[in-house]
Amino acid sequence: MLQFRIGTDDFKKLRDENGYFVDKSLLIKEIIGGSDVTLLPRPRRFGKTLNMTMLRYFFEKTETSNAYLFEGLEIANYPEYMKHQGQYPVVYLSLKDFKRASFESFLQAVRIEVSRLFQTFSHIQTILDNGRKERFLRICREEGDIDDLYSSLKELILYCYQYYQKPVIVIIDEYDAPMIEAWTNGYYDKISQFMRFWLGGGLKHDNASALYRAVITGILRVAKESIFSELNNLDVSTTLQPGPLSSMFGFTEKEVGKILHDFNLLDCKNTIREWYNGYIFGSETIYNPWSVSQFITKYPALPATHWLNNSSNLLIYQELEAGGPEIKRDLEHLLSGQDLRYPLSETITFKDIGISPSNIWSFLYFSGYLCADDPQPDIRGRSAYRLSIPNKEISFAYETFIERIYPGKPGGLDALMDWFIHSNPVIELEKLLQDLALQLVSMYDLAKLPEAVFHAFVLGLLANFRYVYEIRSNPESGYGRADFIMVPKIPMYPTAYVIEFKLISQKKDLIRSCSSALAQIRERGYPVVVHNAGIPLEQIRSLAIILQGKRVMVGEEGVGENSKKLL
Repeated sequence: MLQFRIGTDDFKKLRDENGYFVDKSLLIKEIIGGSDVTLLPRPRRFGKTLNMTMLRYFFEKTETSNAYLFEGLEIANYPEYMKHQGQYPVVYLSLKDFKRASFESFLQAVRIEVSRLFQTFSHIQTILDNGRKERFLRICREEGDIDDLYSSLKELILYCYQYYQKPVIVIIDEYDAPMIEAWTNGYYDKISQFMRFWLGGGLKHDNASALYRAVITGILRVAKESIFSELNNLDVSTTLQPGPLSSMFGFTEKEVGKILHDFNLLDCKNTIREWYNGYIFGSETIYNPWSVSQFITKYPALPATHWLNNSSNLLIYQELEAGGPEIKRDLEHLLSGQDLRYPLSETITFKDIGISPSNIWSFLYFSGYLCADDPQPDIRGRSAYRLSIPNKEISFAYETFIERIYPGKPGGLDALMDWFIHSNPVIELEKLLQDLALQLVSMYDLAKLPEAVFHAFVLGLLANFRYVYEIRSNPESGYGRADFIMVPKIPMYPTAYVIEFKLISQKKDLIRSCSSALAQIRERGYPVVVHNAGIPLEQIRSLAIILQGKRVMVGEEGVGENSKKLL
């Protein structure tokens, strides 16, 4: 019986247990024909570890041949590449479990892992002189000092080369996992320096013949100059770059079609596309492999957010929250179904992320939270990409962010959503917005960019309603631009909304300002675009929302003065 082995990211175990395998074996061909050192940044759970263990079992020289694992795979059709199977010593490291709260704890984790690695190659100490042998044994006993650790990878590569008389394959998986943790816990500079000496120094070997190929994976490039500054033989293949590596992580359209055929689930094609498609790597359309395999395994359960979890989203949410009103305004556009256009930086460091919206969106893109396509030159000649939310699953990540910054409270976002769905009296909306303003908006934020901050109130609506309403922010309508237009998509919720926001000073009159905003909606014909979409005029509600400091007033066209009463 066909079965995905969820959680099995060891290639040999997957093949031995007859697990369903989407053939990515031509990655081997690209690595053999590629650069000495290849960095492959990809989002988490897009098949990096499975692919790295596949490379390990292909190249590694073992007592018992692993050639049988590749029978029937595409790489078996290339005898000139199959000659490399089982021919090399392989140094394999995964750093995904090196996440620690302090630099000292991280060093201890490295000390333990390097000890395990040296013990794996304990037989090679027979060729070492006394000084090197003592250092080798010191590392095996987990007694190595910081200088021993700095040079450990470099020396192990050299010792393996000398012992086997064969160049070495180095595979390092999730190299940036401890760096992300270090940034969160405040020791990023220390870990950057260590990684520069340990990884960067190890992969730029004094003996160029000692290293055949090195493959490194992670989520971010983390800037070449910060860790791999000395590597002039490094090739970085990001998701923005077209080429044969584009299809090696994640499932392509063709692969998903085969999966659905093999599991007799062709009727689920549109559901999977809506929930888990939407990524573009190079020129390839890519599906999230973790979520697709989870959906197949749990079928007939309804689709769900399999890829998301709170711990991995923490840094994402921190950057969004710290981004200020401009980021929240951009997020508002994304959640209303609109695109952004920004240049994307492939060489950002963690220190760079919060400096500009472009860097924050770059970080979100490379982490798997945005789709980027259609690059166009901006005014400075940089490639500015069209950015959008890739699928329904990722939209839930942004919903979770909204819930994080606007936590559920009595009279909070849930009640606000209920108001729109059930077409309640406008005075209730006024009270809900007033409560939100008092709870959530600081005067400091209002002073910086008040209208944008107040617009952020509706992010929760946009996030939760985008599959019920077509929501447009600042659309062309009639003779001007309404702030928000909400057009129903399904008959269950037939009411449409036209919303105009106004910020006024303390000197102005709330009621007159509210009347003026309603007159603007009427005179500029904002409801016209909604009516033209087939919505009867009696099902269109025109609302004016006025902000004066932290005081809120809501008015509605055709409603009496009671709706404009000051709180």
